[in-house]
Amino acid sequence: MDISLARTVEAAASAVSAKDSLNGVLSLARAAFDPAPIAVIIACDGDVLRPLAWQGLAMSEAPLASNDPLNQYWPAHRPVEVFHGAHASLLPGAQFYAGIALVDDEQQPLGLLAVASLVPHQEPTPAQLSLLEHTAHIAASLLQHRQNLRRAAIVAQASEHVHEGIVICDAQGCVRWINAEAQRLVPALSVGQPFMDVFPSHLQENAAALTQWLSTPENSARQQLHYLTADGQTRVLEVARSHWNYEQERGYTLLLHDMTEAAQQRSKLDHLAHYDSLTGLPNRNALLAALDEHPHWGVALLAIDRFKWINDGLGHSVGDLVLQAMADRLYPYRDAATCIARVGGDVFAIACSDERFAPAGSRHADIFVREMMLLLEQPLHIHGHEVRAEISASVALRRDVQAEADLLACADLALNRAKAAGGRQLNRYVPHMRIDALARRDLDLELRRAFAHSEFEVRYQPQVELLTGRICGAEALLRWQHPTRGLVPAGEFIDMLSRSPLGVEVGRWVMQRACLDAMQWPDVTTSVSINLFPAQVDETLVDAVENALNFSGLPANRLEIEVTETTALTQEGAGARALAQLRTRGVNLAFDDFGTGYASLSTLQRFRIDRVKIDKSFVHGMLTSSEDAAIVRWIVMLARALGLRVVAEGVEDQHQADLLRGLGCDEAQGYLYAQALDAASFSERLRTQLAEDPHG
Repeated sequence: MDISLARTVEAAASAVSAKDSLNGVLSLARAAFDPAPIAVIIACDGDVLRPLAWQGLAMSEAPLASNDPLNQYWPAHRPVEVFHGAHASLLPGAQFYAGIALVDDEQQPLGLLAVASLVPHQEPTPAQLSLLEHTAHIAASLLQHRQNLRRAAIVAQASEHVHEGIVICDAQGCVRWINAEAQRLVPALSVGQPFMDVFPSHLQENAAALTQWLSTPENSARQQLHYLTADGQTRVLEVARSHWNYEQERGYTLLLHDMTEAAQQRSKLDHLAHYDSLTGLPNRNALLAALDEHPHWGVALLAIDRFKWINDGLGHSVGDLVLQAMADRLYPYRDAATCIARVGGDVFAIACSDERFAPAGSRHADIFVREMMLLLEQPLHIHGHEVRAEISASVALRRDVQAEADLLACADLALNRAKAAGGRQLNRYVPHMRIDALARRDLDLELRRAFAHSEFEVRYQPQVELLTGRICGAEALLRWQHPTRGLVPAGEFIDMLSRSPLGVEVGRWVMQRACLDAMQWPDVTTSVSINLFPAQVDETLVDAVENALNFSGLPANRLEIEVTETTALTQEGAGARALAQLRTRGVNLAFDDFGTGYASLSTLQRFRIDRVKIDKSFVHGMLTSSEDAAIVRWIVMLARALGLRVVAEGVEDQHQADLLRGLGCDEAQGYLYAQALDAASFSERLRTQLAEDPHG
């Protein structure tokens, strides 16, 4: 009986395996018992039980009610649960019940296989129970397969609506399945072909590494693939990969994300980060990268002197065209050994790695750079204007620089020296420039600290009438009372302050302080003269002067503004207009250090001023140098012819004063009369003068 039953079950099992039929499983389960009972397969969907197949009773696929006996029995447990009599009422009217849980390979519940009889049944034999368990195993396999198909269908349907391409490959890299997005991204991709065949190796950064990446489970980093579309465009794909194992099969799943637009944006940003948008030349970042990547013998810088004049006089559009023309002239000199870049507003750089800048040929570097200077100084004709640019240049050679990364910085230092010396010259970097630069930086920091801690003072050097010896005014001079060094000589910090942004702030403070002090002087006819830093002569000057006058109450005709010829010439435009407005409002103007500028006569013709000040260098030399004496005589004659008053600076002895008075000079200042005095001492001098001669 048992052997016969076993053969029957075995045959039925073969049939079931072939048909994948749940009804076949039920027939198999019923065949294990005599008489044939009713049978049912229940599947679980989360916490819900739903009949899938049944024989011998009427049921529906509706979920079982929460109070259904089978629901109460769930979850079932292994081994087979057997009940008789009233306890078998898990199925309606049953007198016998045998049920077994169906689980997947992970021992997770799939459902329930149960058989029952409406009449009493003897206790199942071990063989019947074993066959029921075997049948349950077949049923579980069918349910798991059904569940996998269902999940696969859901995944397949969902994958058609995702924004990433999905490609499933076998272990050999052949495509097994692709979704619609993957097909759109890679139209040439088809099932059955090797995945990498549609990606040209010459477009990939490293095709061999990509192939290895696909087959190496440990390496899970994302990679980039480049695909050539039918219209010749390159599509950039970011690829993520995960490996899978199913039964005896292995492979990997690829997620494809279109990064073409992002890659293009990155490329544009990278280009903007490394190339100048106006000239198309590499920029400072690109030059620094080139210096880091390859050894270079040196760097040269070429800058347009007074480029601001071109922008202010002809407009920024012409200025841009000038820069583009300069770049076009330099561009042909680019080669494998030469990087040409625009590294600043009007500054171009040339980095060479060949013999031109080699240690043995440093003289050739100077010759080459001078040739470039002459090239850039050739006249340009733009929109009807002839533009002649003057060029300052510098060279920094690697032999003179500690680290190659410092080449550009050292060339900058040398260029600053060339410009400070008047421009239109070539300056070679030497090591002491770095030391000087560090010293200037330290001095700048110390000056900022000094201003913040009120260490600056304003002192006043009397200006006297040469005919009467009477004090008629004073020049306000900035002094620095250092907490440990004492009084710092002006020559040690004034030049640095004039080049620093701090100079404008300090200059305004000096103006306010001097106006306030002048209001306290006992002689209301005495004027105060203030020497401006070049950076103060701009469109903000008028407001700064008016604020100082309004705050102090000083009349405008008691204030004199001093500027050098050089400042007047280099601050044309807004600065020149500001000086003209101040004179219109009653403020006196004077040229300081007259005779040392570009072109004194033309300067006097272009600017309306009240006084000129003879530079002390001519005053000191006029007793021993016929040239200096002639210059002083010429300045006095020119000023008198133009109706200007003349002040001589640096008068230290009576012989100088007598000669100046004889030449017709109006006023003088210097140690012969007094050193610079603090406000209280100067007021006392005026008070004494008034007491001696109250009517002037």
